[in-house]
Formats: sequence, C-alpha cells, structure tokens
Amino acid sequence: MMGDIREYSEVSEEKTEPFSQSEIEMRLQNARHGQLGDSTSSTVSLDKLVVPPDEDIRILMRPLTRDRSVSPGNQEVCRWLALHAEVAEEEQSEHKVLAVTQTARDISFSVRIPGAWAEHSSPSPPLWCELYYDPASDNQILVNRSHVPFTLSMLSLLPAGSPGEEYDLNPASSKALVPGTWRIKVDGSEVLDFRILEKRPARLRLPSSDSSSASTVSDMTVSVGKRSFVADDEEPLTPEKKPRPTGLGNNKDDGVIMFLPPKTNPLVFPLPTAEKGKEVATSSGHPLLDLQADETVEIAGGCELDEYTITKREPIAASSLSSVFTADYSKVPGNVIVVKVLKTRTNLTATNEALAARNVIHQADIWLRELQYQEDLQHKSIVRLYGGDARFLSLYMEHVDARDLAAQGVWRVMGDLFNGNRWDGRRILHDIASALNYIHGRGLIHNDIKPGNILYSRERGAVLCDLGLSTYAKNPPTTGGTPWYVPPEYIAVKQRGAPSDVWALGVVMLYVTGFTPFPDMRGHRRHPKHLHWQISKVHQHHRDRAGAADAVSSMRQWLNEVNVMRNKLDHRDKLELLIYDMLAPNPNLRITTKDILSRFNNDKNLSKFSAEG
Repeated sequence: MMGDIREYSEVSEEKTEPFSQSEIEMRLQNARHGQLGDSTSSTVSLDKLVVPPDEDIRILMRPLTRDRSVSPGNQEVCRWLALHAEVAEEEQSEHKVLAVTQTARDISFSVRIPGAWAEHSSPSPPLWCELYYDPASDNQILVNRSHVPFTLSMLSLLPAGSPGEEYDLNPASSKALVPGTWRIKVDGSEVLDFRILEKRPARLRLPSSDSSSASTVSDMTVSVGKRSFVADDEEPLTPEKKPRPTGLGNNKDDGVIMFLPPKTNPLVFPLPTAEKGKEVATSSGHPLLDLQADETVEIAGGCELDEYTITKREPIAASSLSSVFTADYSKVPGNVIVVKVLKTRTNLTATNEALAARNVIHQADIWLRELQYQEDLQHKSIVRLYGGDARFLSLYMEHVDARDLAAQGVWRVMGDLFNGNRWDGRRILHDIASALNYIHGRGLIHNDIKPGNILYSRERGAVLCDLGLSTYAKNPPTTGGTPWYVPPEYIAVKQRGAPSDVWALGVVMLYVTGFTPFPDMRGHRRHPKHLHWQISKVHQHHRDRAGAADAVSSMRQWLNEVNVMRNKLDHRDKLELLIYDMLAPNPNLRITTKDILSRFNNDKNLSKFSAEG
C-alpha cells in the first residue's frame, strides 16, 4: 500500500490533530507569497532532529528558497512533521520538515522546487532531483533530473562554518550518498537541505531461539543518519496513528512544506533495553540475501500491510542479477512461495561507484516494471504474483511445482537437447500461446520469451514467468531480452512488439521439437559453435561502428541458421506447420497468438495432450 499525506498542526505526547482544510488553504496561500515569517532563519541542523522510530522514514527535507515550497514527485509518501532537536530545551522551537516514508512500493522519491531563489530578476531554473533507495545499504542514489548542473555538499560531521567537500552533478548524472545531511546549491544559491536516514533494521529469528537467548542492545544514541529505537515493551511518544485517508495526493498544492512556530513540548523517545531476536547487520545489509535456510526474518513497516515474515526454505537459482528461493510467507499462510530478489551489488559494481549507482537504478526500474505489469494478471499459465517489497527489490510469487525448460538434467539433457516428446511440445505451445494472447490483449509485450522463462510439468502444463522486461505495446523496447530470440525485423527497423514474442516462442519450439540444441549454450566461449552478441550494439553505428558490425553479423548468422531449420519443418505435421508460420521473417505475415489458439481449437489432434509418447 502506498503511503499517505498527513498534515500535523501539533505534535504532542497524547494526540495529533490534522489541519482543517481552510487552514491548509490559508497556509498554502501564505507560502506562495513568502509570508511564513522567520521561523527558518535560525533552524538547527537536520542531524539533530529526532525521528519517530516506528515508521520507515528515509529522508527529511527542508527547502531553503524564499517561497519555502517544494512539489514532491510522489506526494502519497510525504508528511509534514514538527520535530525537536535531540537535545531539546523547553523554549526551543519546533522545526517543520518534510518527512519521506519508504513503503513497500517505493523505489525512489522525486522532488521539484520552482526556480524562485535567485537574487537577479531573470527566471531561475527549477530544481528536479530523484533519490533511489539502495536495498543493499543505507545509501541513496541521487540523480540530477534538472536541465542544469547543481552543487552537492555534505554538511554532517563538520564543525560549524567549515567548508565541506563539494560535488558537481551534471544533468542526468548520479551519485551515491551516505546517511547524513546534504545541501544542494544551484548557481551558487542554497536551495535544499536533506538528511538521509539509515533503514530500520530487520530482525532475524533463529530456528531455535527463545526469549532467554535474545540479544541485548544498550547505550544506543541518535547519531548522524541514525534513528531512535524503542524497546518492545514501551510505547513511543509519537503522534497517534490515524486511519490512512483515501483520495489524498491529487491536489497539486499538497506538497508545499510549511515551517510553523513552536506549540508543543519536546518529543522524547526512550532508549531500547532489549530486543526480541537478533538484528540483521551484515556486510551487504540485505536481510533477504543474507538469510540462511530455515531462518526467519521479520520485516517491519510503516503500516500493517508492509509488515510480514519470510522463512527461507530451498534455493532455486542464483546469478549476479538475482537470487530465487522458496520460502514461507506470512501473507500467504500455509503455502510455499517463490521469492525473487534483484541484486544491486556485483563484482563490477563493488569497485566502481558510478556503475554501482546506475545498477541500483536499473534494477529498481526492472523491479517496479515487473511488479506493475504482473500484479493484476490472472491466468493459469502465468505465474501469480502475490506482492513485492521495494525496500529489498523482492517479489513474492506462486510456487509452481515444475522446472523451467532450460533446467539441466530435467528438461535439458545430454547434448543440450530437450528431454520431452511431441505431446509435450503441443502442450507447451498451447499454454504459452494462451498466456501471450492474454497479455497481448492487455497491451503488454513480454520481450524475453525463452526456455528459462517457461516452467513445465506434465501435471500443470507450461507456465510463463519473469515479466521483468515487459513493456506496453505502445512503448516497445529497443534493447533487452536474450539475443537468440530477437526477431529479424529488429535489424532492419529496430522493431519489437507482439510479433516479436511469437518469433521468440517459435525459436523455443525449435528447441522443444529437437531441431536445435538449447540456443543459449551458444553464448559460452568454449562452445564449438560459439555465437553471441549484444542486442544493444546492433544499432550503435554512431558510437561503435566495429562493435555494431560484429553484432549485426552475428545476429544475421543466427537468423540464417533459424531459417535453415524453418525450411526443414514438415508442413504435413500440424505442430511443425505452426512453428513454420511463427518464424515468418516478415512480422506482418507472422501468425498471431489468437490464430495459434484457433488452430488448436479447430484440430482435435493438436489439442490432444498426453504424457505418453
């Protein structure tokens, strides 16, 4: 569930009352005219503000512009909070800041500030930046989405008035930021202060742990980037939780930050005395990737829907980009699920800060796309998605008791040949064509049909998975996917779409019917017929003419091989005729998934599936 915008006029030990709509409108009007007084003229550092411990607040923001307003890109996860300094005196002022909460749906937070800070009369360029949450650390990746460069400086851990190290961030560039307070300046003018906070730690519950073995945490203090923690048996003195209102976040003025005069006593949070379980604190900082078999991790959240437990069972697959394993999930009691976690740390990114930042953004975008495209799909031949968590780039899916068509020793045997019969082929083609017809009817393209993304058992049939590269048909991708399954029209006109999925399934069927060994093995350097290319290089003539020529040459070689196999298909065999029509070089003449299903429906022999060959 997405967060909400809650407006607090007072923060006290007992109760928090929301602003009335008339008061909000009045304050917004004052903000537009810069009439909020001087409450920000002597504000303390964001580092000294105490943060409520019971929610996933990841960013505090304070604009430094004259109109003191900001428009968050995602208004549903923002709220105005009146916070006191860590060492508060009775007469000390409150400090009104924008608190950004990361929910299980948020991969980033975008903020815009109008260009109204410059002293000269000419219009100032607006500031637009985006902060991506890194699931493997407490860092966040700042991306400059503006059309102008800005300067970034670290304010934490520095004596008052001392100059900090500054970084120039050009448009579209990014930088990984550690927890602490940072400042953005544009054209020499101070525009925004923001503080990055550390994540709330997940708790690891060991299989045989009990209360007597619980670890003890003491003498914890609130330091730079740190939040306050509360003992399990004590209630934090935080605003009373209210039901999440609906319909908020649509008003264009909801994102204005206002600084209010002091009205309440300082907030005080008790320090922890004991914790149930063990806090996960590993080198990667990623509790789901660090989880061992039979261990349970407790995930806390800002709302009930964001709280759950995961108990790891058996590993399924692991690569440099993801880890997949079975688990028990408290939101789906009694059922084993499949957990897929996208990784943001590789051997390459470990020593390359720029590459690491780009990888976080890339993986986060893939996670969001797969979640959005798959969560509403309901088809027996498509893996069901139960949910996901942006905080860990994890997806929680139906467990299908089947292995993919590329599984060595199961469906792929000696010589990389398919270990099945003609009836298996018919079942696989029918089920995946049905799944593709369903998603094509919803305006989606899968873009990565291959044996590894098709689960199959003779009891369940074929099931399509991994929609991480899916796109809407109106916005087809130019790159992405797996080389051996990209259609010929990509070379000529850079075209991808529903016919591309049909072509890819046709290549899969060449493998399933025994006309070719597992195509992906051609990419291994030791393969006797090694053949590999990068899809992205096929159209990079202006950047890398030699690389593009090699990619095009390799792709054409493969397409010629596919065409040779196509010409060997027997037109008297209904299944082979279908494959022949799926591999038509002209996408306009290529059979559609609807027509494939129609042939199955009109031919009893095609639609007769049997486990016996």
